[in-house]
Amino acid sequence: MSRLVHGGVLLLMAGAIGVCGCGGSDSARTQGTTTATNTVTVTAEPPTSAPTSPQQAVPSTASDASSVVREYFAAINAQDYRRAWDLGGKNLSDSYEAFVKGFAGTAHDTVHILHMDGDTVSVRLEATQTDGSVRVFEGTYTVHGGTIIGADLREVTGPEPQPSESSPYFENCDEARAAGVTPLHEGDPGYAPHLDRDGDGTACERRVP
Repeated sequence: MSRLVHGGVLLLMAGAIGVCGCGGSDSARTQGTTTATNTVTVTAEPPTSAPTSPQQAVPSTASDASSVVREYFAAINAQDYRRAWDLGGKNLSDSYEAFVKGFAGTAHDTVHILHMDGDTVSVRLEATQTDGSVRVFEGTYTVHGGTIIGADLREVTGPEPQPSESSPYFENCDEARAAGVTPLHEGDPGYAPHLDRDGDGTACERRVP
């Protein structure tokens, strides 16, 4: 009888220790477990409070390095700085606050993908400022695992370079449409950044009635 009592007590104590020991870790796992599928986030169980740390990474849905760069600037233009931070801003700035502050004078960024070599993406960046002026940068972004891990950009000045004789020049999209070459994509003869207002890589898209 004594053995049975002691055995029951030991089992009860073990059960109590097991409950206390795993409660906190289960909660932590629940709050930190998310799976991204396209644009839908699935959570195992509702967390007790929303995560606020900018270091919590959200995986990119982009399929290649250039798409990651486009997604990064799309987040910046949407003022979704936390998303931009997760896509690589954390590797380009000392702190989240400094990263956000760096865009205080920028109204809109237009990025043009010039070339891609593996994980290295060459870009031309037109940063429209809140005062209406435009600052132009050229350089590269390095992408690994769906995240920007480095950047080498320099500000450039001077007029937009004119195309070679083999590539026609169109002052505006009306001229390009009259020539019957629209829409123009990056790399096509006649394509130029000033024709691609939204910076999506396609200029002079078909007009929607």
